[in-house]
Amino acid sequence: MNKSALTVQRRLAAIFCADVAAYSLLMNADEAGTLRLLSSHREMTDRLIAQHGGRIANTAGDSILAEFPSAVDAVQCALGIQERIAAVQEEVPEEHRISFRIGLHVGEVIVRNGDLFGDGVNVAARMQGLAEPGTVCLSGSAHEYAHRGLPIVFEDLGPQSVKNLDAPIRAFLARPAGQRHSLALPPIHRVHEIYLLRRLFGIMFKALREVEETVGLAFLDAPVLASIEDKPGIDQHELAEWLAIDIKKAQRIVRRLEQRGLIEKVPNTSTRSSQGLALTEAGMEIRERQRPAATAAEDRIMAPLSETEREMFRNLAARVIKANEVKNRG
Repeated sequence: MNKSALTVQRRLAAIFCADVAAYSLLMNADEAGTLRLLSSHREMTDRLIAQHGGRIANTAGDSILAEFPSAVDAVQCALGIQERIAAVQEEVPEEHRISFRIGLHVGEVIVRNGDLFGDGVNVAARMQGLAEPGTVCLSGSAHEYAHRGLPIVFEDLGPQSVKNLDAPIRAFLARPAGQRHSLALPPIHRVHEIYLLRRLFGIMFKALREVEETVGLAFLDAPVLASIEDKPGIDQHELAEWLAIDIKKAQRIVRRLEQRGLIEKVPNTSTRSSQGLALTEAGMEIRERQRPAATAAEDRIMAPLSETEREMFRNLAARVIKANEVKNRG
């Protein structure tokens, strides 16, 4: 018997099919920014699918195909995704927003090597095509299971003629309840930059700790290693200034990293100190291991910004830092 035939199964499932509305237009306008925001959304969608007992079968570019053992779980997951994406995008300019269209159907699927095939998948895909951006469209069979167990108002779209299917399929539309899962920024944050920066610092600090923990570093170890990599031979006083910390704290971190064999003292021509700092081979290896995690964290945080906005953010932040450093030296 053919080995591949042994991996083919048929079963009844609630089929979830999603794609990004106007994906090609978004990519043409800002490819890097769109991919970054899509990656951020996919982190959330994949997590919610797993939390509701779903299994992702196929993904390609902007699309997601998954199966659930229950239509109720599939609907709750789909609406949860739409609500969270809407909340996340409150601060994203409208022309850069990514909206999903989601279709659901309950029917038989063919499972081969983990992927889903069959008429059930085709119907779910057609329901997805009928969905408006930000909504969920259910086939009649999915609605039959879901409406009994969920206090949701479904909009009856009536029988719909869909491609490659002989008989019309009755469709129902479900919209998110509008309950936001993230709070809008208080008005005072929009007036005073210092409050915005405080919130931003909290987000950045959490991400930095996660990056440091991936390679077993303590608080501020990663910025110290990065500063020494950027300027080999930097002395401890200048290091403290770069990181905006006092000299005693910088010295403690340097001692800890020296003890771990990640940095070493080297000759320095600075008038303030005869010794500078450099990464050891082990320190450089840690930096290489940490770099992908740092890049991923930055991309997650900056996902709501287009590539142009991200570059603008860097330039503005650099100007503020530079101006204040010059002022403080004076």
